[in-house]
Amino acid sequence: MRHLGAGLSGRGRVPLMTAARAGSLGLCLTASLLATAAGCGEDGPRPLENSGGDRARVRTSTSPPNAYAIAERDVRAAVERYDQAFLAAVAAPEDPDKTERLLSLYVAGAPERDGMEELLQTFLERGWAARQGALGYQTVESVEVEELPPAGRATSVTCTFDDAVVYDAVNRAPDGGEMVVSGGGDTARTAWTWVFQQGAWRISEARTFETWTGENRCPPQ
Repeated sequence: MRHLGAGLSGRGRVPLMTAARAGSLGLCLTASLLATAAGCGEDGPRPLENSGGDRARVRTSTSPPNAYAIAERDVRAAVERYDQAFLAAVAAPEDPDKTERLLSLYVAGAPERDGMEELLQTFLERGWAARQGALGYQTVESVEVEELPPAGRATSVTCTFDDAVVYDAVNRAPDGGEMVVSGGGDTARTAWTWVFQQGAWRISEARTFETWTGENRCPPQ
């Protein structure tokens, strides 16, 4: 069994699938993903300095409270769409409909989008696929809407417990068994920046700021 690690700052190293699902691949290169215990540079990912509170806008009398509640609801829905699209794309990286749907949830030109596109291409070239585990899930711990659409901007914080397995979908082990590339159960907490573009909330940035290896540290679903 071969394990492919993606290094992150925090408590240990979090494997590839957790790093990808939690949105922390924006600055990683494919070469880093192909090396055991590889990272995104010596210092790891960018630390979370502020989840967006300092940029939060004061709600004026011209913006009814329910408008913020609606925007928060829509951001939460966008988080769920992203997670489902990610799981579908890595399960079938050869399916352009699924991969393009995932990439469409990012702002064009964002480093996170480039990193995800590179990851999907690596899966395709290597013949890899991912299978969701029975216990993995993602929770939205907070959403702060800083600006309402059409110039929308928001920050969400998620906790991801990922137990997916990345496996070789083309080749088999000498004994006929499955060749596992990466697997485990690991936790990552991430802050996402969302902007409202072309009628939808899209990811512009993601910063993983806390990780745990081999344990679930997320709140219950």
